[in-house]
Amino acid sequence: MSPKTVTFEELKGELQTGDIFFASGIGAGSQRIEKLEHCEWSHVAMIVRTPDDQLLLWESTSLDNLEDVRFHDQKPGPQLVRLVDRLSTDVSCKYDGKFAIRRLNVDRTPQMLEKLNSFMEQVYEATFPSHLHMYLEVLEGKLGIRTSFQDFFCSKLLAETYIQLGLLPDHPVANSYEPASFTSSHHLPLLLHATLDDEVLIDIASIPVS
Repeated sequence: MSPKTVTFEELKGELQTGDIFFASGIGAGSQRIEKLEHCEWSHVAMIVRTPDDQLLLWESTSLDNLEDVRFHDQKPGPQLVRLVDRLSTDVSCKYDGKFAIRRLNVDRTPQMLEKLNSFMEQVYEATFPSHLHMYLEVLEGKLGIRTSFQDFFCSKLLAETYIQLGLLPDHPVANSYEPASFTSSHHLPLLLHATLDDEVLIDIASIPVS
């Protein structure tokens, strides 16, 4: 059955911290990742909704075109950016051509959000690895070898964030995860009685483009 498609306007009021964001890239590097993984998604990230109702995206990319909302700088690697900015620039610059969300169902406790803020501060200075280094890290991860926090590719950051929040166990290690690992076609060993809904596509025509 084909995934449901909704407008961004319909979706944005429902999104909560921990929901998973997917993007399918148009560029050669993104398409290479998708072919290697036999997956339509080359990028994964995590939704963050702040107490003052800002809708943000916690992600790691090789781009430096968006400003981090806390530190007000632009760099590759882990950043917390406005979700609408990521969607808008990806569409207008033709970085990505398709987006989806998986809603996380879990009791979001104050302690969990404190752990998230602490982890974000801990890894903010990390970089984004080269493509070769990223592939090597994934291979090490498949062997159970944990890599450092000096750099993060997208799925490693999402997996480690879930681990830090207690949503995933320490093993498999974070660098063993790929974007495909977070899709509904793969089993994710979630803890805390958490579940993830199936993917919902975002109607690309509904995304505001600056």
